[in-house]
Amino acid sequence: MKYSRHTLNTPYPVGPVHLYIFEVEDYIVMFDTGPFTIAALNYVKEKIDLNRLRYVFITHCHADHYGLENFLAQNTKATIFLPYMDHLKFTNINKRIAVSRRLLERYGFGRELIKDMEIMLYNFIHSIPLPTNYKILEESSWDAPVEYILCPGHSKSDAVYLIGDYAITGDVLLNGIYQTPLFDIDFNTMGRFNNYEAYCNTIKKMPILKNYTILPGHREHTSIEEIVTFYVTKTIERASKIKQYKELPVYQILKTILPHVLEDPFTTYIKTSEILFFLDFLNNPNLLISSLKEAGLLNEKIEQAMKSII
Repeated sequence: MKYSRHTLNTPYPVGPVHLYIFEVEDYIVMFDTGPFTIAALNYVKEKIDLNRLRYVFITHCHADHYGLENFLAQNTKATIFLPYMDHLKFTNINKRIAVSRRLLERYGFGRELIKDMEIMLYNFIHSIPLPTNYKILEESSWDAPVEYILCPGHSKSDAVYLIGDYAITGDVLLNGIYQTPLFDIDFNTMGRFNNYEAYCNTIKKMPILKNYTILPGHREHTSIEEIVTFYVTKTIERASKIKQYKELPVYQILKTILPHVLEDPFTTYIKTSEILFFLDFLNNPNLLISSLKEAGLLNEKIEQAMKSII
C-alpha cells in the first residue's frame, strides 16, 4: 500500500510532527493533520490533494496532531474521526476545569497557582479552533481498510491505526522522547484519569504492533523494545528521585525538588502530570512489571533499574 509521510514544524517543545497520507483506490486517507500554524496550513493546501481526501483519523487531540482539523472540516468533504475521550474533553471543558481545580486543591496547590493554570489551559484551548463536524471513532464505521486499537497512557484518548502492514502510532511509541502522561480527568468517576494504569494496559497490546511497520508521530522509529525500555527506565529513574517524598502532597514534592517550575503555570502542569504518574508507579510497581512480562518486554536493563525501587 502506497503512503507518504509529511513532516511539519510545530511551535511546541516536542519539535516536528509527522502526518501520513495513504492512497486507497481513488481516494486518500489522512492520519493526523499537523499543527494550527500558517506554515502547516499552506503546506497542506499545496502538497495534499484535498479534493481526494475522504477520511481523516486523529490519533489524539493534542495541538500538534489535530490543529488543522477545523480547517479540513470546513474546507473538504472528508469525514473526520476523533476518539470518544477527546470528544468528551472538548464538549465538557468547564466541567473538566472544575474537577481539575478540586483535584489540584487536594494535591496542595493554592488558589492563585490553580487559577494561573486554568487561565493557561483556557488560553491554550481557545488559541486553536475547536474540532467541528467530526464523528466519534468508537461509534462510527467507514469503508476504508482502517482498524484501530486504543492505547491510552500519554493521553486518555491515544488511538493506534492499522492499515495494510502499517501502524500509525501517534505519540504511543516515540524514539528518545519522554512523552509526559498528561494530567486529565475521568468523566466516568469525576476523578483523575489514571495514566499509569492505562499505560500498563497499553503495554500488553504491544505484541500486536510487532506485526506492523511503525509510523510514529515524531522522529524515526527504532524498535518497540528499545522505545519501551527507554520510557520505563526513564520513569524509574525519575520516580526514584521522589521516592522519599511520596507521602507529601504533589505541590510540596514540586516545591522541594523542582521549585523553579512553580514560576510557570505550563511547566507546573507538565511536572504535576509526571509526579502523579510516578506516584502511581511507586505505589504499585508490580503492575508495570507484570504488564512487561505479559508483553515479553521485561529485559535485563529494566530489571536492573527496578532494583532502585523494589
